[in-house]
Parts: sequence; structure tokens; C-alpha cells
Amino acid sequence: MTRGVSLFVRENLEAFAVAIALALVVRHFSLEAFRIPSKSMMPTLIGSDRGGDRILVDKYRWLSGEPHRYEPTVFQYPLNRSKNFIKRLVGLPGEKLTIEGGDIWTSRDGGKTWQIERKGADAREALFFPYYPEPVEKRDAFRNRENWERGPGWTADERKRRFAVDASAKSTMSFRAEVLAYNEHMYGYPELREGGDGAGDLRVRFDLDVERAGTLAVLLTERGLAHRLVLGPEGSKAIVALAEGSEKEYPLDARIAAGGEYEISFANVDDALVVEIRGDAEVTTEVPFPVEFSREATSSWTHRVLFEAEGMKAAIGKIRIDRDVQYGEQYAPEGGWDIPENHYFMLGDNTNSSKDSRAWKVAVVTLKDGTVIRWEEAKDLPLGDVPGQPNADFKTDGPDRVIEVKADVDGLLRRFHTADVERVERNVPAPLVSRDHLVGRAFAIFWPIYVWPVLKDPTRVGLIR
Repeated sequence: MTRGVSLFVRENLEAFAVAIALALVVRHFSLEAFRIPSKSMMPTLIGSDRGGDRILVDKYRWLSGEPHRYEPTVFQYPLNRSKNFIKRLVGLPGEKLTIEGGDIWTSRDGGKTWQIERKGADAREALFFPYYPEPVEKRDAFRNRENWERGPGWTADERKRRFAVDASAKSTMSFRAEVLAYNEHMYGYPELREGGDGAGDLRVRFDLDVERAGTLAVLLTERGLAHRLVLGPEGSKAIVALAEGSEKEYPLDARIAAGGEYEISFANVDDALVVEIRGDAEVTTEVPFPVEFSREATSSWTHRVLFEAEGMKAAIGKIRIDRDVQYGEQYAPEGGWDIPENHYFMLGDNTNSSKDSRAWKVAVVTLKDGTVIRWEEAKDLPLGDVPGQPNADFKTDGPDRVIEVKADVDGLLRRFHTADVERVERNVPAPLVSRDHLVGRAFAIFWPIYVWPVLKDPTRVGLIR
């Protein structure tokens, strides 16, 4: 009897040990779970201040392959590798990278020529953030307001998201508000204005039920240039507005006929027009802007959304405006960032509230024996503060004292004497993540799960794009 109990215990202990060993192997080489701590990836991922998404990370993916641009990436924070961060990988080895007009531009010939880095379909969809009728940060910003300025023949019931037009002559309906580029700026009603906070890369989606055939144009104005999608019974076209009043037309194989029902999506994103038409006509196309136009600037900051109908009677439903992520140009050095081999550049989706490659800086102390100590530069402490703090003022000509760095770039406690200091460098940019510090690709949210009516918040489970 005793022997049987002993055998039973041993077998179960062995099974338990094997299970633990397998779990450790899977965690080390394949999958690992993380909790999102901050709002730097809003609205893609929710930080702990709002409950915190729990995500799964594929660690095996990059053991056998290379990372791709715009992938959500978990990595060891280069200013303290004991911490893990998540950002979107935007810069690849061997590139020079800059941010212009909210977009990512790269050069592989030392800055002589540049190209915009357009997102693939998955990343583009992930980085189109809702704006109208419910912005991501202030969902009620447009409720109980007249948000559309309507010409003759246009009617609107915004509560039911129903619009209609019956226009024999040309008539317009325009969105009154400026589409703001940054999440935290959504306070109060964003009246139409010219300024530096507008988003030019936009998408408009709507349903179209045609009773009488005519033409319907959708205009997306970026920096004063109105790019158009023109829908009509004889055919449709996308029109790129160029500088100095010129334009370039691209015919589309889509006829909008009386009695037809259509789902329309029209976007100006990453210097390309993206058109999707579903219904009696089926069109999916991407029209890149001419290369010679891509980096031309205009003096206007006007961004607008407008519908223009002529000879058409139709119902227009479920109008939705989305804005593309607009990466902030803070801290961008003249000529851009150089990315050496085996290194990457990272940005957060909540670009105006993200601690990412643009802002990472270290303090560097070189001792007389050649030892180099690097740690995160604290931006909130003035020079000459308390000894032992990251921004302590190292004066080697004064009394000798001990400086304690609680965590260097490797996450280690470091101490040194000021008398041993050879050189001090402050605010040294450290924008890069090396290949061997990549942890993996974030691919799924597995928590939180809410059960209505006990917990009424939306369930966050799903794939991460």
C-alpha cells in the first residue's frame, strides 16, 4: 500500500515537473504574455490606467525570419534592458529615416533621394483611428451638434446617421470641423480652422443607395490640395490634386447606376489614394501620387472633408471619417536618423504621448580606467540636483563623492566616485534597438474579457495588426 502511494506521488511529481519544463521552454522560445503598462500605443492597445490589455507575443517568429516595418514589437528598452517596451517598428537596418507631414520617409543613398514608406493593408487598417462620429478619445464630441454644412438638396439626421441628397444642380455638404491629428487634443468642439494640429491623411466610408443616377464626388483636402473620388453612371475616377492647380486622373471601372446599392471607402493616406467600392460595381485600387510631387510642401494647412453632388438623388448612410496616425516630428535631427545594420527605430501609435525612439537619451560617464557607464537621462531634474540622481551635476574639481545610478542601460546598480570621472556627456541620443534585444511580435489581445450585463465595457480580445 505504502509503495503504491509512493509510486502515485512520484508519477504525479514527474508529470508536474515535465509540464513546468515544457511551459518554460514555450515561454523562452515561443510565446509569452505581457501587460500593456502605458498609453503610448493608444488606441491600438490600452494601458494599465484603463485596465491594461494583456497580449501574447510570438518570440519564435524572428528566430527564423526578419521583422517587417509597422509590426507591433516587444523589445528590451535600450535605456534599461530590464524593462520590456512595445512600439511599432518603423525603421529598418541600413536606412536614413525622417518624419515629414506625419509620414515615415526613408533613404538608402545617404539622403540624396527619399521615399515615403506606405503601410500594407493590415497596418493601414490598424492605424486608421475613428474620428467621426465617435473620436477615440472623446466619443461624444460630435453628439447633439450640426456637424455638416449643407447646401440645397441635402438633408441629414445625424442621430440615425442618415443623409440624403436630391440635387439637380451642383450642391455640397461639408464637414464643419477640423480633423485633429492627436488623441489628447479632442477636448471641446474642434471648429474648422487652419493650424498645425490638423490631420491630412483621412478616410471616408459610407453606404450609397442611388435612386436617380448623377455624379457624387468626395473631396479630401490635405494642405489645401483637394483629392477627389468622382462616382458616376458613365464611369468613376480618382483625381490627384497637384501643386499649382494641376491634377492627374485615374479612371476606375465602376459605374454608379440608378437602383444600385454600394459601400464606398475613399482614403488619402501615405501619398496615395485608396479606393474600395462594393456592390453592383466592385473596385479595389491604390493610386500612388507622382514621385515628383511626393515631398512638395504647400503653404496651406487646410484639411477638409466634403461631398459634392450633381443630378443625383440618393440616400447616404453611416458616414464615417477616420484619420491616419500622424507621427510627430519632435526631436527629428536635420537630415534624419541613421540606422546601422542590426538596429531598428520604434514609434508609438499615440505619437504625441509616446516615449519612443525620437526622445530616448542617455547620460554617459567615462571613468579614468576606461569604464563607460550609460543610463537614462532624466528629463525632469535640473542640472546640479541631488547627488545620485540621473541629472546630478558631476563636478570632478570639487570634493570627491559617490554617485549611485540605480539602473544603467543593462538594468544594473552602478556606483562610482566623482574623482574617477574622466568625461561626462549629457543628453546623448540613443534612438535605436539592436536586433538581439527584440523579444517578439505582438499578435493577439487575450484579456480583458467583459460579460454583459455584469461588465459592460467592450471585450478587447482579438488580433493585433
